[in-house]
Amino acid sequence: MVCNEFELCRSVDWIREKMICRLNNTRFAIQKVSSLMTGGRIIHADRESFPKHLASECPKHTCTEDAICLQGKCVPVLKEKIYKDCSDIVKRDPSKKGKDSVYVIYPDTRREVFCEMTTDGGGWIVIQKRQDGDVDFYRTWIDYKHGFGNVSKNFWIGNDAIHALTRDKNQELRINLQSFNGEKAYAVYSTFYIGDENNKYRLTVSGYSGTAGDSLAYHNGVKFSTKDQDNDLSTRNCAMQFYGGWWYKDSHSTNLNGLYAQSALSDWKYPIWNHWKRLEALKQTKIMIRRKD
Repeated sequence: MVCNEFELCRSVDWIREKMICRLNNTRFAIQKVSSLMTGGRIIHADRESFPKHLASECPKHTCTEDAICLQGKCVPVLKEKIYKDCSDIVKRDPSKKGKDSVYVIYPDTRREVFCEMTTDGGGWIVIQKRQDGDVDFYRTWIDYKHGFGNVSKNFWIGNDAIHALTRDKNQELRINLQSFNGEKAYAVYSTFYIGDENNKYRLTVSGYSGTAGDSLAYHNGVKFSTKDQDNDLSTRNCAMQFYGGWWYKDSHSTNLNGLYAQSALSDWKYPIWNHWKRLEALKQTKIMIRRKD
């Protein structure tokens, strides 16, 4: 969509449901952006620390001092800072360490994510969390593509989001596990990323360390499967058999999106981590990623 002279227009560009004005007139350079935004919502930006991977040069025009050029558009500048991810928040604002909460980040587009700011220095983006059975994880391909649940409780962030967050191949993965008797364990992987939807969100993971044992190695290189899209290597539909959406091979060694159990039941269909508690259903799981410096 192209705006008329000085006209505000709605866009579905990189910031969803926000107001932007497209630069299309040389006279725009001498206008005050704030005067053009009256009555509309404006985008929060931080000129000095705006992520360089998002910014681009305007081909013919220059923005006013109270705006930044972004993908050929002038975006109003406010004092609210824009962060690339949760580790960027901790790095630039150490006061956030220890304050787990929902934050807004801009890895490629505006995203609300839950940042785990306590574990191992903080700065983790939580991509999956299970603490009880309130949310059904036996879902379709579209559900897993876009994400579901409550970002503060039980949720899956979405495969498209995981791909966008990990495609630079510079993320580490941490998985926190808790059993029904209160025992805890964790697994860290120095390499973690997934492909896009065309590649069926194929998993790449390696470099294990931790206390839980390496149950993800079995799933390395495997495509994602759901009950309505069978991409596993088995003659059966593993997603249907094990009640989840996951990187199933011809079976699995961990099934963290499986059917939630209300106690330490034993079955392959439950959220398990085979190298730690074998087939014992887990009470809580948390999957997190963090950019490596």
